[in-house]
Amino acid sequence: MNNLIAHRSLDKHQYPENSLLASLFCLKQKYILGIEIDVRLTKDKKFIMYHNYLYNLKRITNLKYKELANIDKLEDLLKQIKSPKIILLDLKCEDINVDDYLKRLLRLLKKYPLNYYLCSFNYDLTKKLARLTNYPVGLFISDLINKKKNYNHLSFLALSRHSYFDIPFDTKMVWTVNDTKAIYKYQYIITDKPYLLS
Repeated sequence: MNNLIAHRSLDKHQYPENSLLASLFCLKQKYILGIEIDVRLTKDKKFIMYHNYLYNLKRITNLKYKELANIDKLEDLLKQIKSPKIILLDLKCEDINVDDYLKRLLRLLKKYPLNYYLCSFNYDLTKKLARLTNYPVGLFISDLINKKKNYNHLSFLALSRHSYFDIPFDTKMVWTVNDTKAIYKYQYIITDKPYLLS
C-alpha cells in the first residue's frame, strides 16, 4: 500500500519528529508516498519545522532562530530533497501576519521546485493561498473545526480519522491513522507508523 504520508516525518527511526534527518529517512522508504511537516515562522523570519506553538513556554513568533535548540530550518531540508514524493506542509500561523507568511513561504518554495501540498487549519489562509498558487491547497477538518465550510477553493481535504465523515470531494487525506484495520477505506493516510501500515 503506497498511500502513506509520514506524519511529522515519523517512522521506525531514532530521529526527532519534524527534523531534517527524519524527513530524509522517510523520503528514502519505498512504502512512504510523502512526508507531512509542521511549518512555523520565527521572529527573524526563518521557517522552521516545529509542531508546537510554544518553545520553552515562549511563543515561536517571539523567538529568533538562534534561540531555538535542535530545531531545523525548512530551507535546510528543501535544498536536500531529490525526490518526487509529496511534501505536505502543515502551515501554522496563529498570531502572525498571514499575508507576509504566505509571501515569504511561496518565495521559498519557488527556489526548490518539489511536489508540495499545502494545508492548514486556518480556513482564511487556505482561501488566500488558493488564489496565490497552483500548488494543491487543503484544509484540516475535524468535528470541532472547519466542518461546515465552503470547500470550492480547495484541492484536497485532510480529515480527522476520529471524525471522518462523508463530504463529496475527489481527494481526501485522513490523519492520524495508526491502525492496520482501518487503512483500506482511506485514499491517503497520514500516519505516525508508516512501517506498520505498509
